[in-house]
Amino acid sequence: MISNSNTTPQKGSVRNSTRRAQKHPIRPILLKRLHLRCGDWTVRELRVNRHLQPFDQDQPHHHSHGQLLLYLRGRGEQRIAKRRLPVGPGAVFFIPPGTKHSFLEHSPRLAICLVADLSGTGPKQFGTASGWLPAEELARVRERINKLSHETPEKQSSPGSLELGAGGDTLLLLESCRRACMALSPAASEGSAISNRLLRAIDPGGLPPMPGELARRVGLQQDHLNRLVRRSTGLTLGQWRDRELLKATEKILSQGGRIQAAAMRLGFADANYFSRWFRRQTGMTPRSWQTRPLPGMPATSLAALQETR
Repeated sequence: MISNSNTTPQKGSVRNSTRRAQKHPIRPILLKRLHLRCGDWTVRELRVNRHLQPFDQDQPHHHSHGQLLLYLRGRGEQRIAKRRLPVGPGAVFFIPPGTKHSFLEHSPRLAICLVADLSGTGPKQFGTASGWLPAEELARVRERINKLSHETPEKQSSPGSLELGAGGDTLLLLESCRRACMALSPAASEGSAISNRLLRAIDPGGLPPMPGELARRVGLQQDHLNRLVRRSTGLTLGQWRDRELLKATEKILSQGGRIQAAAMRLGFADANYFSRWFRRQTGMTPRSWQTRPLPGMPATSLAALQETR
């Protein structure tokens, strides 16, 4: 049996929008409550979440049910148990019940994510899995989501067609994501090999060089290396380099000190350009990142930290 509820947030008063965003950092822009069973899998709810503020702190959580996550927009890092996986448009994650996970945002364009709440023995047996939808398949998924968002009972020719249509589209979405994770498995060793070669190309304790120099050190043409990196991680070679540079940047900034000195250590001759680059990666200025409140840090400690800089 399928029960279906299509909820689209209404336009209301915006007087308390900031307060609501802080309290609820995610807004569902499509919500369908389903009790759709197919074999050992049950889809309880399907929604599309829009992030209202950056997820810039690692706050792991878990659910009593399984989840499917498909990122339609945004970039960052998905942490599942002890694994750290890149996120970009088309990134797919299956998360079993009770598994701790979190998301760290790396882009000023806040993420939009398709979420399916799952139950039954199927999600438990499938376990943790990740993959990437090809661009053509991602486009088809977006079309299905757009179709679901515009379906209303008034537009249906028969009383049960809305439930059947939503159920059919949901199963197609689920199968597309499942295939993406299964397809990645044979290439996982290749992806790991490329990432390892790139990491070995970085001098110990040094910074990642520019893409052209990375390709030279790896011994591949830059265009070919870019294709390999994109196929295995979903990132371009330049984005992969920025991600590794951002890790080094956050490590240096967390030690405190002046922004200009940090920029020079990171190879940026212009502190203003460094600030613009950092903001593109995180949505925050280096100073705002340094002085952001951390979990468990009292306000007095934060104020004292700011005064020392």
